[in-house]
Amino acid sequence: MKFSLLSDTNWETRVDKVLHTLSDFGYTEFFEKRNYGTSLNGVVVVFMCRDPELNFKQRIRHSKKEKLLYMDIMLDYNEFIKIENDEREKIITERLASETIAIIAKYKFDDFDLERFAADIKRWLKRIKLLKKRMGYQTPKYPDPFNKN
Repeated sequence: MKFSLLSDTNWETRVDKVLHTLSDFGYTEFFEKRNYGTSLNGVVVVFMCRDPELNFKQRIRHSKKEKLLYMDIMLDYNEFIKIENDEREKIITERLASETIAIIAKYKFDDFDLERFAADIKRWLKRIKLLKKRMGYQTPKYPDPFNKN
């Protein structure tokens, strides 16, 4: 199954760092080997973390022709600009599991194995935590282009 994680964020929220970490642990490869039925070929998740003044709203769209489910997961901009990366990662992974499963459950897909998908996403996220501990994985530090020091 196709499983994509994207973001539409302000740079100072650093959501991109978390998505880079998730990518480093191979979510694309993990999910493309799995088949949960013929009624849904993929899920595209967009993490939205924008200034609240822009008034973005959550979008959820099912393309029957493509058999893809597109969804936004809304993150709190004011919170994300203040917290450290470990906390960002915790929030994003928890919301990824809970909201993705809840949104898929609202649809009546003929043969989509939601229980197996839910177990797999939780297992993949758990595997990341274990691997990070074993490897002493640290999120790469990206230079702040606005800091002249």
